[in-house]
Amino acid sequence: MKTSALLVLPALAGLVALSACDQPKWRKPAQPVPAAATPAAEAPKAPKARVIPAVNGPTPAAPDWAKPVLGKTLRDVYPKTSLCKGNTDIVQQTYAGAPAGVQIHGWGWDLAKKARIERVVLVDKDFKIVGAGAGGVARPDVTQNLPEVTDGNTGWNADAPLTKGALDAYGVIGADSICPLGHIDF
Repeated sequence: MKTSALLVLPALAGLVALSACDQPKWRKPAQPVPAAATPAAEAPKAPKARVIPAVNGPTPAAPDWAKPVLGKTLRDVYPKTSLCKGNTDIVQQTYAGAPAGVQIHGWGWDLAKKARIERVVLVDKDFKIVGAGAGGVARPDVTQNLPEVTDGNTGWNADAPLTKGALDAYGVIGADSICPLGHIDF
């Protein structure tokens, strides 16, 4: 019984304290601040759209190493798949001549060899090889963000004679082996 009384006493003390409060005091309504005194709220600005540089000339011819594989299905040429890190970042530029096309930019790192990707193939939605390119492009952002990547030239550029659609990029890491680098819609 003593324990129950000890628990009830603080509750009673709280009720007594609350009953001692008088009625709420009414306040005057807040006065509006003159418009000139407040800074105009600016609407957030939408980011500017990136302007893709256009080249008047045609899409460059594929590198010599890639010419024999153009038009073939990816798995017919490269049946093995390995692991790499990388990304297919942006349409770097477009080509307005005949044939018109795009240059895709990204980066790639061969995990097994701990080396940059030197060759890249681009495939269309049917996995037909439609373009190719080379690695060795400066990408200091990659080494700054991924300590396991030790080469600052992991970037790549690859050209394809397409003006819209989707492409998948693969790093060529052996005579019959590739690794996925990413996808881009344009």
